[in-house]
Amino acid sequence: MITKIKNIFLAGLVFCGVAAVLTACSKDNTSDMKVSGSCLVEELVLNGEYRATVNLEKRLLKVKVPVDFSAKDNMEITSLILSPGATSNFKVGDRLNLDGSKSLRVMNGDLQMEYQISVRNDEAVMTSFILEGVKGAINQEDKSITVSVTGNSGIDLSNATFETVCSEDAVCSPASGTKANFAEPLEIVVTDNTATNTYTVYVTLIQNPVAIFVGEAENVEMLNPEEKAAAKWLTGNIPGAAYVSWDDIVSDNISLDEVKFVFFHRHCTPYGTYNGFVDAEKKAMTALSKMKELRDRGVGFVLQRSAVNYAIALGAMPEDAYPNNVWGTDGEGSDLMGADPWTYRVFDIAHPLWKSLKRSPGLGDDRIITLDEGYTICNTTSQYGFWGDYPDKEAVEAKTGGRALGGDGNVSSWELKAANGEYGKGGIICFGSGVLDWNSPTPYTSNYHDNMGTIMLNAYNYVGKE
Repeated sequence: MITKIKNIFLAGLVFCGVAAVLTACSKDNTSDMKVSGSCLVEELVLNGEYRATVNLEKRLLKVKVPVDFSAKDNMEITSLILSPGATSNFKVGDRLNLDGSKSLRVMNGDLQMEYQISVRNDEAVMTSFILEGVKGAINQEDKSITVSVTGNSGIDLSNATFETVCSEDAVCSPASGTKANFAEPLEIVVTDNTATNTYTVYVTLIQNPVAIFVGEAENVEMLNPEEKAAAKWLTGNIPGAAYVSWDDIVSDNISLDEVKFVFFHRHCTPYGTYNGFVDAEKKAMTALSKMKELRDRGVGFVLQRSAVNYAIALGAMPEDAYPNNVWGTDGEGSDLMGADPWTYRVFDIAHPLWKSLKRSPGLGDDRIITLDEGYTICNTTSQYGFWGDYPDKEAVEAKTGGRALGGDGNVSSWELKAANGEYGKGGIICFGSGVLDWNSPTPYTSNYHDNMGTIMLNAYNYVGKE
């Protein structure tokens, strides 16, 4: 009862205090603050000809100048029109250095609003080109774009859809998202007022790929979203890389003579035993003899998720060394990352696989990050839990004959020796961790997820590239 009386007393004091503040504003209980009017910028013109575009949502005053304009460090305000009664920290006649953005502060009574003045040269640059999901390599010097596809890509080059990303305000013709004939070189014109560039797209058919992503589907577009994202990273980022089906390998539809690197990423319900893998992955097993030939000649492999069992088929691990801790489904979406995405422990940060990764501030020296806020992983995993025959990572290494690379209280990434008995060139990298993911069904801003591409490129250089 004493507590209740005390609370009522305090509430009364707060009410009286608020009332006192309100009555102190003026005799008629109204505030002296002047909040009428507004702080809008109605017009800003620099050098008598460059008019700003006003973006109220971003509080941005963007001024475009010609592509060859080089005097942004000394620009004059020749017109500045504000809301009635408003003033600002700049006035007509002021000269500003606008090599970087400047803050324009507008005041009207007790109201205040701040804008950023940004002067940008016209720019017509294409930064990304994708043809039916295959990323092109852009050479900004000669404005050429090279796209490499295989005959089994499923792309009709005479009527293929392309997508571009260009510099801000620039547009391209033909327009991004439309179809065009790529059976012969195609010119795409990018324009932004005074800036113009013409890019020429060259599509080449790969007959002798140097790196391949292998899968069950007839072409890359028929893969599940997780495998498709991984395959498209490979074909879009390693020159001469191609998607190849197991049927293509068995029927000799494509030459493997120049192959240095094989990426097999199987996203599906995990197999609890090696025999389960063999029974389910019949196409991969049918191509086994040719895959063994590649390994024997020094070709490197990356095996991911359920595909880590293929290391046993290749003869790189004992048959009873399959992962003892597996889970997940063949679907997309499981764990949504918040503002603090999961990190991943690696056992040797100096290993070539973890080279040049983007680091998160405060992240421990033994941890990496491949996820971002808003990213949803399926978290399908094939790993070695520390129990039974595998009490620690040393036991995993002894059983598999390999070297543990990473895991949190387990081993979920490891490497195996090449056919010549050495680590590195011709070796096998096994990524069993669900944290190493390629596709998110939810939108996110890519930041640390770009590390996935860096890791794969490191793997290509480590076990594949000569």
